[in-house]
Amino acid sequence: MRKSTRTVPLLGKLVRTFQDRLTSRGRYLLCVVLILGAAGLDTRRTQVFTLFAVAAALFLVSCFWGLFLRPQVRLECALPRHVTALQPVSVRARILPLGKPLLPDLQCSFLVPAGKLRPISFHPHRLFTALEARQETEVVVELHPLRRGRYQLPGPTVRAADPLRLVLTRPVAAPGQTIVVYPRFYSMEEFLVPSGRRYQPGGIPLASNTADAIEVVGTREYREGDPIKNIHWRSWARRGEPVVKEFQEEYFARIALILDTFVPENAEPADSQAFEAAISVVASIADFFSRSEYIIDILAAGPDIYEVSAGRSLAYLENILDVLACLEPCAQPPFQGIAPALFEKLGQITTVVAVLLDWDEPRETFLRRVKSLGTSVRVLVVRERDTSHPWQDVGPELGDFTLLSPQDVERALSARGAANIVSSLASEVIAEMR
Repeated sequence: MRKSTRTVPLLGKLVRTFQDRLTSRGRYLLCVVLILGAAGLDTRRTQVFTLFAVAAALFLVSCFWGLFLRPQVRLECALPRHVTALQPVSVRARILPLGKPLLPDLQCSFLVPAGKLRPISFHPHRLFTALEARQETEVVVELHPLRRGRYQLPGPTVRAADPLRLVLTRPVAAPGQTIVVYPRFYSMEEFLVPSGRRYQPGGIPLASNTADAIEVVGTREYREGDPIKNIHWRSWARRGEPVVKEFQEEYFARIALILDTFVPENAEPADSQAFEAAISVVASIADFFSRSEYIIDILAAGPDIYEVSAGRSLAYLENILDVLACLEPCAQPPFQGIAPALFEKLGQITTVVAVLLDWDEPRETFLRRVKSLGTSVRVLVVRERDTSHPWQDVGPELGDFTLLSPQDVERALSARGAANIVSSLASEVIAEMR
């Protein structure tokens, strides 16, 4: 047992060395050397050993170059901090010579996290380039993020090749970097929700003056998106940089966007697709509200309540996407456990938009309790097959109800600009029912 355990890592190390230190030409030559060596064992009957000696000599000379030399270069590569899933971006790497290159042929490799699943890929992930003395060179590849998440990527590497391009030297590596892959979302031109205003004790000091009962409480630095009418000109003239007025508001519209994260452990692939589609719907709605006057609270219903507030200069959309990028499904039904912690907060909310993965009794009970607090409700269910309980029985007293499939969301994501896709799909569902 111990022998087999030691053999597996040794074999894996040999395979990695074979892949990293030999070019495709070097791999072919090594295979030829092994074949010629096996065919020329009997030196009395055949002269194949002569070819074996020539091929082996070429391979050994190349290995000598690769073992003792190393490229005298510096590698610089800055990956984007944030990308969106399934949207390729260009990545540039600069190779700067530190002296006269003895081996001008270089191979630049872009590495991905180890594991069976490859959430990120580079095309091409290996490419050759030539380096001239005292002249930097640049290589360009495409980064393909395949799945949302937060990933630690190893830095790209540069290895020099021997004159025959058979063997590669030891690498010069750039530092590793962290990249966040955002979920895909589409732009909405309109998303209708029941509106209204509620009294908020203490107000939101960082909000702009679009609500009722405002009071100036101070000034702060200008942020992108602040209205020009809020600029405090005297402070700007005194400090030499834009300054805006802060307001304390008592009445304004506040919307809670609740995401259902319950996916059973024995779930089918369609359930996982629905979960990813629901995250895209939440990101799309958050993008719409982040450009409006509403205050948005994103609440992910799971074992832990993830909460982030955005809109009206409170936070940027990136803060919401950072949370959605790393969100994982919950294996236990969350609505019964988190309800007491949410009701106190939802009592000050104007409207609740619930993006659910199914419709059953616990979810309906939770939303009816929310409705009893005087909060308006809109429900969106993202699901491939029929819901556990018939959603058609939901009365109009609960609020607007929309049923989406992952294919519907995918069409909207592919269109990238379809206006108010949720409302149009709701109309189609009602028409089919009639």
